[in-house]
Amino acid sequence: MEKLYDYTAGSGCLCTLSDEEGYLLKVMGDSEIMEIARQNKFVEGCNRGERRLGTNGIGTPLVTCKPIQVFAEEHYYELHHQWVCSGAPIFDLSGKPLGVFCVKGLYDKISYHTLGMAVAAADSITQQLAMKQTYNAIERIQQRMNIIVETVPSGILLCNQNLEVIQSNSQASALFMLPETQISGRKLHELLDREPFDIAKLHDTLNDKDITIDRGGRNLHFVFTLNATTTNDYLLTFVKTEAFHKKIRRLIGSEAYFTFDDIVGQVPVMQHAVSMGRIAANNNATVLLTGESGTGKELFAQSIHNGGSRKNGPFVALNCAALPKSLIESELFGYESGSFTGARREGCAGKFELANSGTIFLDEIGDMPLDVQASLLRVLQNREVSRLGSSKATKIDVRIIAASNKNLPAAVEGNAFRADLYYRLDVFNINIPPLRERAADIPLLADYFLRKYAAISSRQVEGFTQAAYHAMKEHPWQGNIRELENVIERAVYVTRSAFIDLESLPLRCSSAPKRSNPPKAVFISDSNGISEEIDPMLATMFRHGDAPEAIKHTLSATGGNIRKAAGLLGISRQTLYRKMANMDRAPAEFRLKDKAPDTTKKADDEFSL
Repeated sequence: MEKLYDYTAGSGCLCTLSDEEGYLLKVMGDSEIMEIARQNKFVEGCNRGERRLGTNGIGTPLVTCKPIQVFAEEHYYELHHQWVCSGAPIFDLSGKPLGVFCVKGLYDKISYHTLGMAVAAADSITQQLAMKQTYNAIERIQQRMNIIVETVPSGILLCNQNLEVIQSNSQASALFMLPETQISGRKLHELLDREPFDIAKLHDTLNDKDITIDRGGRNLHFVFTLNATTTNDYLLTFVKTEAFHKKIRRLIGSEAYFTFDDIVGQVPVMQHAVSMGRIAANNNATVLLTGESGTGKELFAQSIHNGGSRKNGPFVALNCAALPKSLIESELFGYESGSFTGARREGCAGKFELANSGTIFLDEIGDMPLDVQASLLRVLQNREVSRLGSSKATKIDVRIIAASNKNLPAAVEGNAFRADLYYRLDVFNINIPPLRERAADIPLLADYFLRKYAAISSRQVEGFTQAAYHAMKEHPWQGNIRELENVIERAVYVTRSAFIDLESLPLRCSSAPKRSNPPKAVFISDSNGISEEIDPMLATMFRHGDAPEAIKHTLSATGGNIRKAAGLLGISRQTLYRKMANMDRAPAEFRLKDKAPDTTKKADDEFSL
């Protein structure tokens, strides 16, 4: 309006602007004409709506939505007959009138062409408002896009056709540890410390690939995803490899689900194992779980993980016996691109990297090759891991839980397992007893599995017959809890009654209430020629943590004969002597004497666990 007034100054015209109801928002003109207007009550704030004043140059265009020029007597009120008003409506984007621009003057000084000027001014204002509204809408969209881009937990790079970075987000700066000014404008290959990229092979080179960047001697690992845009630009998103692996673990189920509440068992030896597991959960010591296959070592490992401070971190399990010797090292430590024939071009993270800030469970560690044992020992000592083919080490924060169903001390004696690694692993030893030593827990476990599979299969099975309970308690359960679970699952599916009986149990379980393959008894003759039966489980007792009790009974039965006792226990004489020294006992104490006083009670009290 100010510009328009500059053109009309001295012409005796008023330039006015009203809102959509006819109220004057602005009146501009020379002082003489402004004074005449004031005498006619034509001032800012007055209303010129057609309902109030009849036909006029402001109210009428608001009703008709068309420009109009009202001459003298054409005004409804006689007071306005001295004026000529040229008014044109102003519209919003939807075509609704927002107001009127009007050029007003005395009838003897106005020109017919003023209507054209009013229309041009009104159209200009309409366009300006439309542009502003469009600009505001674009600005809001841009703000929303910026919010989305900045809240995405990934780094984002927008590159042009020449692979120059033209835009990035703050997350990209944080991940690259560079200010935005050192990212925008740079070539992509320079930013990633690579040779220039072949655009034709860019997708194969970058999409879903693990890229390592050296930033001041520190390796940064990222996973990139590439997308082409409709403008032939390239959009790259990337995250830390560690964060990417966390998502993958959640998707593939590499997490710990069990807690100590899921462990079923009331016998003292099992309660002791659970108690030790809870203690282990409250520290970061390396744990060694021993026990036969199927006793629930991974259940204990997951419970220890979920019971400690690392429960929100990853839980990664690896069965050392399930992988070929040639692959186990690359699975544990990962490898760089081109490390060996068949290696993935982008390299691969190992289990230790995947388990960073969490727990790694090494099952059946007794089957780990000796050369890999040496590498594992270095990881335990230095708390850092190097990928195969890389000279750089990455610091890791991983809690290690190992498990074995083998006699690791015997393996150490036979040079099948490194002694230094064994002592590193055997910080917190927890022995999980076999099911045959937990006969009182078998009904509890059977009922637990019955409820589980009855719910899964929607079968109306309520329990077991007494004969079935008796058969299960007498069965040797070479496969331990795993075997029991499989037996109960099958029985739930095949039973035709509300209670599982002998006929519904597998033949190998129901046909022989007594142990199917009882271990052969061992007899040792004392100095008087009297034969005494030795419990064949003594060696098992020795291997799984109850060494003092096993040694005491074996030496008592052999009359202190070190050679025979060591043979029964499956260890060397030197090991037996060392164990006895730790017990502060001498072989002479166990030699049979005629009418020797009974001291077994004292020994039992001293060495019972």
